[in-house]
Amino acid sequence: MLNQNNLVLLLCTLIGLNDAYRILVVFPLCAPSHNILGKGVVNSLLESGHEVVQLTCFPDKENKTNLTQIDLSHVRERALKENKDKYEGFKLKDLVGHKNFVDTIFFYYIAYDFQKAFLTDDVMMNFLSDTEQHFDAVVVEWFFSTLYAGMGPVFQAPLIWLGTTEAHWQVLRVIDEIPNPAYTIDMFSETIPPFNFLERASGLWSIFKKYFLITCIVEPFEKYVYNNVYGAIGEKRNVTIPSFKDAAYNASILLLNSHPSIGIPFKLPQNAHYIGGYHIDIKPKPLPQDFQKLMDEAKHGVIYFSMGSNLQSKDMSDNMRDSLLKMFSGFKETVIWKFESDLENVPKNIHLTKWAPQQSILAHPNIKMFITHGGQLSTTEAIHHGVPVVGIPVYGDQHINMRNAAEKGYGIAVDLAENMADELSVAIREILNNPNYKNRAKELSALFHYRQMTPQKELAYWVEYAIKTRGALHLRSPALNVPLYQKLYLDLLLTFVLVIYVLRKMFNRFFGNKTSIKIKKN
Repeated sequence: MLNQNNLVLLLCTLIGLNDAYRILVVFPLCAPSHNILGKGVVNSLLESGHEVVQLTCFPDKENKTNLTQIDLSHVRERALKENKDKYEGFKLKDLVGHKNFVDTIFFYYIAYDFQKAFLTDDVMMNFLSDTEQHFDAVVVEWFFSTLYAGMGPVFQAPLIWLGTTEAHWQVLRVIDEIPNPAYTIDMFSETIPPFNFLERASGLWSIFKKYFLITCIVEPFEKYVYNNVYGAIGEKRNVTIPSFKDAAYNASILLLNSHPSIGIPFKLPQNAHYIGGYHIDIKPKPLPQDFQKLMDEAKHGVIYFSMGSNLQSKDMSDNMRDSLLKMFSGFKETVIWKFESDLENVPKNIHLTKWAPQQSILAHPNIKMFITHGGQLSTTEAIHHGVPVVGIPVYGDQHINMRNAAEKGYGIAVDLAENMADELSVAIREILNNPNYKNRAKELSALFHYRQMTPQKELAYWVEYAIKTRGALHLRSPALNVPLYQKLYLDLLLTFVLVIYVLRKMFNRFFGNKTSIKIKKN
């Protein structure tokens, strides 16, 4: 016989089984940092008891319960090989002096080309054509492309977009409308609200320019691929595939990898939600013994320096590298520098490492600051652990992230330059000697953690919500159904102009003749 406690436990288990879903996770941008975010989604869903199928360029070496990974690593290898010449200049020594260069057609082409290669690969096509594959929801990375909007219709499941950066107008437009540029950031800008006159003018022009680029150049290419790929898949699976336009703006939920404590508190539609920090381990992993010993014995604290996974310190010019080594040697603090090659004659207080357990390093009590490129993951992890930053932004969202860090008082930005060692030294000493930066980082960290639930649980909650409400149709913005001319009241303006025109004609007809007759009599 079951006692009362065992019966309750059995009922809870059965309820949990009923709420377990099969979910597809797709992160088509084959970059290490984006893979970290993809793994964060997978882990959050697995922890909530769901079965996950992941399409990935970075499959795990170890098997996990309830996780099936479809290996697409060959897509990344092929793309890097075919585009070797284009990426040859994507090194720190070649990026010095270049303004945020990704704010160009080149960036949109790269985003489109990578995601097209991922979608049209034979392994992917076979997977999509497999009629045995069924899912309750599809979670897809949104990265400046709506090519994957067809995933929802293919599997007849709710589509959840996940934006990997701070909220901005280009991602918000896929579930709502373009927000007012008077108080909305552009991802590739270096300015944040409140804007002055020139900044507002520049922001408005930027939206016009990019909107034209997206709608007139990028989306026609996407539409062509969409029709060819999903049209054929729809026939094989015997499902109706909506038009590209209908699918592109038909997502159930938008999840945003940000939080107001580290970014801008945007006015979001009802189906958009912040989950920034979901990729961060709730309990930091133990440091490897060599790192643990090094940080424990750092009497004056530790400065951690990493330029991320895409930009590598080994690609600095010899002059830049040597000047930084000389500059760091002048500090009493221990410096851990993620440097991807071996060097000789390194100063005693500097420890080079080809790989660094970043989250665990930032969680150590002896950490003093984080010198970073200002990427979304790095700034989020810094705030999570309450660590002030010095940023060397290079491209993409790094500039806006560091502008936010400076504005919020927990960081200082330094321009990437051959002779940046002196300026970097000044910034480091400012943070070491001014406790306000550390205190502000701790304050923002408290705000970051002050939530109803952890970001991991919130991610799983909204995916489950989309499933249980059959697409969360009741949360969708009515703006999606209103044409642009109505949003701008162009029809009302035209009507007003026509009325004025007709009244003027009538006035001239009835009163103009009488005036003319009087003039003749006189």
